[in-house]
Amino acid sequence: MAAPITLVVGASRGIGYELVRQLGQDPTETVVGALRNPESFQPPHDHVKYLPLDLTNSESITKAAANIEELDTLIINGAIGDDERLTSITTTRLSDYLDTNVVGPLRVAQSFIPALFRRQTRKIIFISSYCGSFGVQVNNLCGWGGPYAVSKAAENMLALQLHHELKKDDFTVIPIHPGNVATDMGNIGGGGGTPVDEAVGRILTVIRTAAQKDSAKFFSHDGSILPW
Repeated sequence: MAAPITLVVGASRGIGYELVRQLGQDPTETVVGALRNPESFQPPHDHVKYLPLDLTNSESITKAAANIEELDTLIINGAIGDDERLTSITTTRLSDYLDTNVVGPLRVAQSFIPALFRRQTRKIIFISSYCGSFGVQVNNLCGWGGPYAVSKAAENMLALQLHHELKKDDFTVIPIHPGNVATDMGNIGGGGGTPVDEAVGRILTVIRTAAQKDSAKFFSHDGSILPW
């Protein structure tokens, strides 16, 4: 059986970096990190490969995909977010949110689907947020709203629609809410949160145990199911 191959997009820091670090602890697994500037990056493991990839740049994504012939699991991480309001945000800024948090992940998924077809695992994982859940937002349970919530709701719908288009080919497509994590973005939202290593350990448990029957479910980091 061939060793599993996992690509983590948005691997420069926070959740993405820790995903690469923990996945790379198994030297028999091929782990590739994709980030904007790998030449200035200090990787957590010497055997982990890194590729330049910018979510907002189609050419960089196409070039990165040309380096990956086969892929078991694609983890799409990386987003922008700040404490902003729809009543005051400019349309240009809102477009930035949508380009990075929605269109960017779609660019990545489209470019790497051919590599996923060459393996049987065929998992596409979106690191999303429960702030994009209508069920959560209608009760105002998330500390983040505004343009971030709008973009994450769209990303969740992106995952659901990709599931519908790819389920006949046995793909597993799921968004995962990572929880309140002690990252740079988490600090903007008020600080505190779960240490990154603990949060990522839980996320990886969900990813590793997810099967095709779980596609079209919105998972939380603890394995529970969130409302869309």
